[in-house]
Amino acid sequence: MAIPSLEDIRAAADRLSVAHTATTARAALCQDEIKAAIQPIYDRHRAGMDAAAEEEAAAHRALMSLLEAAPQLFEKPRSINVNGVRAGYRKAEDALDWGDDAALVKRIRALLPAQADLLIRTEETIVIDALAQLPAAAHQKLGINRITGADNPFITIGAADVEKLAQALIADAIRRHGEEDKPKERKGKAKAKAKEVA
Repeated sequence: MAIPSLEDIRAAADRLSVAHTATTARAALCQDEIKAAIQPIYDRHRAGMDAAAEEEAAAHRALMSLLEAAPQLFEKPRSINVNGVRAGYRKAEDALDWGDDAALVKRIRALLPAQADLLIRTEETIVIDALAQLPAAAHQKLGINRITGADNPFITIGAADVEKLAQALIADAIRRHGEEDKPKERKGKAKAKAKEVA
């Protein structure tokens, strides 16, 4: 094989450029045709899907309002199941709160030196999962407060083939009604994945 010239390389680069442009154009054409074929189906069902999503969002808000007003009804059993809709109360995950990371690192090194490598990463950050495994007495010594997860109302609906589409439509309906403007609830620094060891 002969040593290629710069002109050969330029010609090969030009050939690749032309081939890439053709591939991109064909892909864009295919995408446009698919979109055009689907659009009439989407347009035909859009009004009905919007109306159904608005009704479901309103029904969800109404049920959540009733749940929030009556937590005492869900001590035992904690939830109900009606036609695939499960609603009630469940406890949020516990969280750990320790204030300043650097201060906690110092307390771990002073009070639990044998566990320091397990509880502290080499860049001096806290290993939250390991910290959550410590007994309550160790948490107290280190100045860590366990924030107990509060009971929160919940609603779930059984999954179906079109669940993702329905959820997207409901989320859009809720967003349009300004429901997502509610202030976010304060969370602890970390969720404890395991129950506290007594």
